[in-house]
Amino acid sequence: MAIDLTALRLKHEQLNNPTGANNSDFLQKFYQIPEGTNAVRILPWKDDEKEFYAETKIHRVPQPDGNVKNFHCRKVHGEACPMCELYYGLWKTGRQEDEDLARKIKPRARYYMNILDRESGDVKILSIGVILFKKIIGAMLDEDFGDITDPTTGHDFKIVKEMDGQWPKYDQSAPRPKSSELGSKGEIAAAMDSLHEIHGLVRLEEYEDVKKATDTLVGVSVQGTSAPEPSEEVSDNDYLSKLKS
Repeated sequence: MAIDLTALRLKHEQLNNPTGANNSDFLQKFYQIPEGTNAVRILPWKDDEKEFYAETKIHRVPQPDGNVKNFHCRKVHGEACPMCELYYGLWKTGRQEDEDLARKIKPRARYYMNILDRESGDVKILSIGVILFKKIIGAMLDEDFGDITDPTTGHDFKIVKEMDGQWPKYDQSAPRPKSSELGSKGEIAAAMDSLHEIHGLVRLEEYEDVKKATDTLVGVSVQGTSAPEPSEEVSDNDYLSKLKS
């Protein structure tokens, strides 16, 4: 029987671009943090070979039409990153417009982890910035909490989201003081079987794609732009837009 090359190409495309035709289903895997107080349980990874989180850095690149396109920083993979080269070079010119652009394309840390949404009971991917991530790591290094991801002795985490203009703030977020089980043995098993492949989200961008985006910015002035400098906690929806491309 002959191999259906068309079907194989389609499957290959789906494997390499999981956001393609099933984009809506893909985004449903992510936890959209509502304003207010939200209880989640951060889940451990399925084995000890990888951390419970995946880490990347994102360059936010302004576009001529006023929008922003996001690129994973290639340095996360130990590869040369043209956008980083431009970023550091802009600080050396002494021109205010170059400093403004440098602030916009600064590589900003992003972290992905699996969580159990206590309200819906669903396992989702939590996508957060460095400020909220520091709170999670800080709690795990605190002897009063320890490994808050442990299914039997861990702690639920309260994500408190408040908006400051267009940027979210998570200053009041903290683990619950009392430890608790993730659920029954069956519920724990079901949650662990439902873990999403977070480490595969940190993709290596093609060098030429990043170089092309970098070249379009050379000589560009953003002085006088009305767009505010992004905070370290940019909206989750903004970063998910990268995963849709």
